[in-house]
Amino acid sequence: MRLFSGILLVAGMTVTGANAADIVEPIAAMDIPYSWTGFYVGANAGGAFGDIDGDFIGISGSADISNFTGGVLVGANYQYGQWVLGIEGDINYLGFKDEFSPGAGGLIAQARLDAFGTIRGRVGYAFDRWLPYVTAGVAMGNVKIDEFVFGATETKFQTGYAVGGGAEYAFNNNWSFRAEYLYIDLGKKDFGFDFIGGEPYNVKTNFSVVRAAIAYKF
Repeated sequence: MRLFSGILLVAGMTVTGANAADIVEPIAAMDIPYSWTGFYVGANAGGAFGDIDGDFIGISGSADISNFTGGVLVGANYQYGQWVLGIEGDINYLGFKDEFSPGAGGLIAQARLDAFGTIRGRVGYAFDRWLPYVTAGVAMGNVKIDEFVFGATETKFQTGYAVGGGAEYAFNNNWSFRAEYLYIDLGKKDFGFDFIGGEPYNVKTNFSVVRAAIAYKF
């Protein structure tokens, strides 16, 4: 009798253990939702396309931007539900240098923009590891004008705005990849080339950036 009871007890424990394993295994196998919250650093690369426009005594010229751009970025995100709020800064090489065509008002001048940077907010809506987002903030860069007829050179720190959007995918818990578009407007500045009638050389800078980036989240 005792032997029979012992067999039943062992069999019951075996069945109970099997059932418990069946319940625990699917729970353990379930994916924990990804969180975008955290600090990150990364790098980007792509192309910039736009214009630096000059105007002197009502005659305009344009230097066309069509250049590689690449840089580094740092930022932080906070996720609340599916909404993701973030702030990001970047500094980027551009290496643009080109003459205005045609020369405005008889002047022969060259425009340069070696680098630019942005500080932007980001708002996204997460679908687990996918994050489409919009972004906007401040843009800045040093625009240099070399005027060859009178041998004058001047550099102005121009500030404006950056707006755009993109989509980011986290392919593991630390690394993510994104594709992004930004429109950069550095505003309008008067350069001091007032050789004729006290008129300044008005320069306006705006361009688009299409780039990819990879980031590491801590």
